[in-house]
Amino acid sequence: LEKWSLQSALGQLQAKLDASEAESEAQIEQFLAQDLPLDSFLESFCQSRTRSHICRTQLEKLQELLQK
Repeated sequence: LEKWSLQSALGQLQAKLDASEAESEAQIEQFLAQDLPLDSFLESFCQSRTRSHICRTQLEKLQELLQK
């Protein structure tokens, strides 16, 4: 039952957001070090930023619901 609690969901979303943010940072570092071509960088960076945005929005909505 604890697996499905709201606090557990909040923690999982936060972990997913943190991982996505770290992935974005790693992609930036690879691109700046010229280890990643521009086309590959743009594609992967846009995907990871989209995931981050979705996670952040879900997290904020869940926090908002918990406060009510």
